[in-house]
Amino acid sequence: MSLANKYRPKTFDTVIAQGHVTDILKAQIQSEKDNHSNYILFWPRGTGKTTIARILAKAINCLNLSNWNPCNECANCKVIDEWKTLDYVEIDAASHTWVDNIREEIIDKIPYPPTQLKKKIYVIDEVHMLSKWAFNALLKTIEEPRSNVCFILATTEINKVPDTIISRCQVFNFRKVPEIQMVAHLQNICNQEWLTYQPNALEIIAKISEWCVRDAVKYTDQVSILWDISEDHITKFLWVASQAMIQDFLWLLKKEDLNQTFSFIDNMYQQWVDLHNFAKQSLMYIDQNLSEDMQFLLWVSDVFTDILWTIRYYPYPAIVYKIAINKYTNPESTSQAKPVLQSHSNQIQSTPKEEKTSESSVSDAPKSSPERSENEKLLDQVLSKIDKPSLSRSLSEHIVVDWVEDGLVSLVAINKMTHILLDKPENIDYLEKIFSEVIWKNIKIKLTYESKEQYFARQLG
Repeated sequence: MSLANKYRPKTFDTVIAQGHVTDILKAQIQSEKDNHSNYILFWPRGTGKTTIARILAKAINCLNLSNWNPCNECANCKVIDEWKTLDYVEIDAASHTWVDNIREEIIDKIPYPPTQLKKKIYVIDEVHMLSKWAFNALLKTIEEPRSNVCFILATTEINKVPDTIISRCQVFNFRKVPEIQMVAHLQNICNQEWLTYQPNALEIIAKISEWCVRDAVKYTDQVSILWDISEDHITKFLWVASQAMIQDFLWLLKKEDLNQTFSFIDNMYQQWVDLHNFAKQSLMYIDQNLSEDMQFLLWVSDVFTDILWTIRYYPYPAIVYKIAINKYTNPESTSQAKPVLQSHSNQIQSTPKEEKTSESSVSDAPKSSPERSENEKLLDQVLSKIDKPSLSRSLSEHIVVDWVEDGLVSLVAINKMTHILLDKPENIDYLEKIFSEVIWKNIKIKLTYESKEQYFARQLG
């Protein structure tokens, strides 16, 4: 059995970093107020949406609750775990997209009472993948739910779920798992499996998994075949870079030595380092270690933003690196002007005129009229209340309010570094507080990244 399945939580109390969700669900089970019947669990992948859906299904039907957690021992819990009941149904909406699927799996069967459990449970994963007609067919059933039926919908893109569905469900916003909790979770698994490990190696796994628990445990499982989870083994088997490698690469960039930099890229490629992951790792390293050198940080952010945008479409990743680095260090060699970097006292600086062109400012966006939109005015009001200069600057230069709906504000970062800087629990909590004060209602923030070109193309399209 894989470690991901072996250590998949089976109670609310063993789910990490989602206490704001599990506490409410436990309270509902305790007060027997789970008869709302419809739930939507949304946001990042690998944070426990499907896991909590299964735990909730068992808790609703459990015959012997333990501290409002399912006991996992009674007959009802076991038939759900073993998939031996028709009263518990999981549907993958990605492969059951059409209205006929919903009719066959749900609508035609829902009139019949449960045969074994207290309630029929329907878990629809990736629900945003359902077609418009499938949503319409599902709406009537959700709108007038039966007392013996419960729907649990999971999605990573709630903006694609119709408002008519959302308004009839309790919505729970999941959050990415902080690095400290992720590393502690991996340490616990290693200790139980008698695996030796280096703390910095687990930190690397937590970073490259991008706060996705499933991926982090999968990577640990992959390297655990050697019984020693070290930085060298992670570099070798997961094709990711060590911290020393990132430091050496950034040092070469700062020296602006193109020959050595290009040779370093070739060596990484020959060592099977995943250059796509390397760009993301480098941005994370910069976020944590080079915040004092803002000129260099912003420059490298632009370089890696170009790399990340291009590398997925190009078969030779090493060339993508070389083109991006050459374009930014030698702007005269390209038709598009880029910031010119000059070395002075070991600090990379840009001239005032060129520094202005290097910023991916929202003011570059094409506007259909000189009037500011409601979303722009909203952002202005928020900026006036923010007392953190660096956060205010990031918002004003590299963030746009995409849409505001039903207590959810979608923010789009059009600069990769800004996205990494803002996408931290403390910053999200702070922004949610400010937006809630401005809008006069409880607000949740959805932060996503798009390149400036992607965002403007979508607006114009």
